[in-house]
Amino acid sequence: MKLLIIDRDHTERTGIKWFITHYQLEITTVFEVGTIEEAVNCIELESPEIILLELELLAYDSKNALKTMLAIHPHQLITMTAEPLFKNALEALSLRSLTLLVKPLDLNLLKHYLTHASRQDFQTEQGHLSLTKQYSIYPAIFLEDSFAEHEEFTYCMLFETEFAKHNEQLFHWLQSLQLSNHFTFYPLSKRIIVFSNDGTIEECTKKAKSLIREWNNSNDAHLNIAIYDLPNQSIKTMYTALKQALNLRFQSGFSQVFYVSQLPIYEKFNHFLTIEQQRLWINSLEQNDAQAVKQFLYNISNMNTFYQPDAIRIHLTSILAQVRRFMLKYQMDKMIDVEQKYDLLFDITLNHPMLYTIIQEFVLFCQEVMNQAVQQKEQGQFDYVNGALDYIDIYYTDSKLTLDTLANFLGISGSYLSMLFSTTKGVTFKQYLNEKRLSHAGDLLRETGLSVNEISAASGFNDPNYFSKVFKAKYERSPLAFRRQEKLEGD
Repeated sequence: MKLLIIDRDHTERTGIKWFITHYQLEITTVFEVGTIEEAVNCIELESPEIILLELELLAYDSKNALKTMLAIHPHQLITMTAEPLFKNALEALSLRSLTLLVKPLDLNLLKHYLTHASRQDFQTEQGHLSLTKQYSIYPAIFLEDSFAEHEEFTYCMLFETEFAKHNEQLFHWLQSLQLSNHFTFYPLSKRIIVFSNDGTIEECTKKAKSLIREWNNSNDAHLNIAIYDLPNQSIKTMYTALKQALNLRFQSGFSQVFYVSQLPIYEKFNHFLTIEQQRLWINSLEQNDAQAVKQFLYNISNMNTFYQPDAIRIHLTSILAQVRRFMLKYQMDKMIDVEQKYDLLFDITLNHPMLYTIIQEFVLFCQEVMNQAVQQKEQGQFDYVNGALDYIDIYYTDSKLTLDTLANFLGISGSYLSMLFSTTKGVTFKQYLNEKRLSHAGDLLRETGLSVNEISAASGFNDPNYFSKVFKAKYERSPLAFRRQEKLEGD
């Protein structure tokens, strides 16, 4: 039986050839090549029954000559890669590879698959190879009806590092531990799916915790492991549930073992700040009330209640919008270092895997912004329009709020404020105030059973008739018709 090694690294080829010739495998002849052209010629002339292919070499197969040759000639294919990425797994699948081995090669695995390949019957159909068995589980992770032949396993697990860039390092580290008697590892782009043959959940948990400690000690990095501890289902079903379990890291942190059976019921969480919360933030920032800021943020990270991570992230971005306005009010957008820190916090809020870290960074940034505002006030650095917007956010439901009232608060004339407002916002003060009040009225019509007169007063309008007139002009229907329509759409 003939075997062809296709690898750019001469040392790698020599090492594999030595291993094959010294371990009495059922292979009589070994060829080795390092280029696409050499590979095509060898396959055409020698028709090797087994091919060991370095996937990265396909990047040089611009005319698909090697892929075409692989499709025409019957063979058993084993692929290799230095990067255990999902795209490489898909490439291996498309080539009908028996397996995808990751460098540095586990020689026991290589021997296993070479032995398996040498004992296969070859069948061709319409110029393509039909494999008698398929050992890859990758299709079964993403396709419910995909069949995956796999050795019997007791538990399915999912490993995840603190940062996805460490996933390849984790995979190589796991391979170096010689755990093939207990675990089988399949790398994905951000995680590693693992099959365990432990007899009990206690045994599986003990080994998982040991791996977490060893990874932390040897790499100074964190690892989470999720275990599917319910009766085994399809691999896709288990993988989906394990990903949900790993999401608990957002509030629980790292160096944890999570169980699918203990997935919590997520509480409903308002994506955006309520009017009262907006006012709380405006006042807290203005008054340099660091304690109120801390208390609000720490309440979000309450460990006794679980919320969907995306809902919390959106909520935090709405807080950032309030902080941003505060920065603009005191002209901090002109401070490069503060702007850079704001951009960094925004990125952390959207992407960091742990809520605790996000909250800590939030608190530190808010404290810095509030302290900077004190200095800006002393230097007379103040943006009147953003100051006006803050004041309107707090008092727009007060029917006594007027342009002159706001101008007096800011210490400027009404005509100057009117000019600033129109120039900056593109609408008059009255138009902006009415828009704010009407939006609030719409919320009350949707969410309460208050009468139109009560909603008119609660939204800052003295005259219910005027309220109905401007409401209809905005929404093209009366307040009562608006409520009926919203109720129908809600049902």
